[in-house]
Amino acid sequence: METLFIYLIKANISLSIFYILYVLLFRRDTFLKLRRWYFLSAIVFSFIYPFFVVDGLSDILTFKTEPKEEITAMVSVGEPIVAQIIEEEKTDIFETIPWKEVAIYTYLTITALLAIRFLWQLISILHIRAKSEKRIIYGTSVYHLSEKITPFSFFSWIFINTETHTDDEIKQILYHEKTHARQWHSADVLLMELLCVAFWCNPLVWLMKREQAMNLEYLADNDVLQHGINSREYQYHLLRLTYQKTAVQIVNNFNVSQLKQRIMMMNKTKSPVRKITKYFAILPLMLLLITANSAFAQKIEPQKKAAQQNVDEIFVVVEEAPVFSGGESAMMKFLVDNINYPPEAQEKGIEGRVIVQFIVEKDGSLSDVNVLRSVDPLLDTEAVRVVNSMPDWKPGKQRGQAVRVHFTLPIFFKLDAGKKKVEAEKQLEASVIEENKHQAIIEVLSEEPFLVVEEAPAFLGGVSALMKYLNDNIKYPEEAFKNNVQGRVICQFVVEKDGSLSEIKVLRSAHSLLDAEAVRVIESMPKWKPGKQKGQYVRVKYTLPVLFRLQSDKAKVVE
Repeated sequence: METLFIYLIKANISLSIFYILYVLLFRRDTFLKLRRWYFLSAIVFSFIYPFFVVDGLSDILTFKTEPKEEITAMVSVGEPIVAQIIEEEKTDIFETIPWKEVAIYTYLTITALLAIRFLWQLISILHIRAKSEKRIIYGTSVYHLSEKITPFSFFSWIFINTETHTDDEIKQILYHEKTHARQWHSADVLLMELLCVAFWCNPLVWLMKREQAMNLEYLADNDVLQHGINSREYQYHLLRLTYQKTAVQIVNNFNVSQLKQRIMMMNKTKSPVRKITKYFAILPLMLLLITANSAFAQKIEPQKKAAQQNVDEIFVVVEEAPVFSGGESAMMKFLVDNINYPPEAQEKGIEGRVIVQFIVEKDGSLSDVNVLRSVDPLLDTEAVRVVNSMPDWKPGKQRGQAVRVHFTLPIFFKLDAGKKKVEAEKQLEASVIEENKHQAIIEVLSEEPFLVVEEAPAFLGGVSALMKYLNDNIKYPEEAFKNNVQGRVICQFVVEKDGSLSEIKVLRSAHSLLDAEAVRVIESMPKWKPGKQKGQYVRVKYTLPVLFRLQSDKAKVVE
């Protein structure tokens, strides 16, 4: 959808510029054939130029500039919040409406209605042809209209009510309409109609349609006069047809509105040949538009690459967690019904808790099933097998879109008086991350690092000291700076019992350059105040989003 939106903007900009150039330079001359080719070139070029990107031209209007003093890199983190005390915020209903999607679908709906109208006009022409009697007049095949409708043509079909016109008038009409047919003016009309269907929201497109239709009439009028028809008689003939109704809009009508302009053009003095040179202005304009498109493509290319890297990113924290079909109770029932306690493990009295991790894909399927904490290969294998056999889940969502999410599932294998007893519980490693905030995410896993503790670990000096440390020590990568690469890197690490940091990794990537810098600065941090559980220092997993953003004023930390 976003690509369509960008295409529409580019095409409309091009059409608007071409129309303005026409009004400024070409509207008052008498180079009618050149005007026609100008309109056709402008329309075709505007349709296709957004697809042309020339790397060499992008250097002419490059968006890459050397860093200026007033542009600074900003790295920000928010106030830490312990996961279990996060409350759901009330959101304004207007903020939840996907306005971009609403705009796109509204645009497409109106476009579809106009397309239906266009098809109906084509059908109307066929209907009129079917009702009309074909006659040969002055060696030309025409369709006799039974109603008082202004004469018109559509490609080689000429429609005239022969009984309401004199012989001289019929000759004038035939000269006029045969010019339309011979020069394929109907193709121009159809192309312009399609343009209005596709770009209906641009008022300049409708004005261009009117100017193009008038120019086709100028061409046909000029051809009539070149056959020796008296211009005054011809103009009176047009005036007599002023109040007759027209058939449909997508045909070449013998009498159209703006009759005054047509008469003025017939009597206008021919433009000097030297003024033809101004039509060469279209060439540098086309080059400029292609160059601007190439430069724009160069500007957004790094952002596209970064976005591409994140297309299949795996979330640990999401706004809406994935769920087993039927909920938690249904999942526990599935595990109890489907796990087969390995006989060898029963004989050896092996029991314990196997912690399995997997990815819930966008379509709800499970992948990358592996054991995070092993008890015994026998139990591990059975736990992986039963997870692989699960039906599809309801996928997790982030900002309304289905995303891939890591899920951790502890499975208990316990023997009770020689009988198999399986207990299962789930632990979801996903909760809401608020914008510009980082969290301590918690899970009690015995010897594993804690995700939830009574006393969360803290950077020495508190949140303000952490923010200051990050702003003072992060160096915005030069290449990322030049390419205008920005984004949010979510890192995870373990705060050890002695306050040191370990197992630093990137959970959500923004760009490889930003990822590397975020990891580097975390590795260089001093020891933290460790977390506590039941009065004892424990290892705690900590998630820290770091926002890399370029702005024009002084860098600062936004809470």
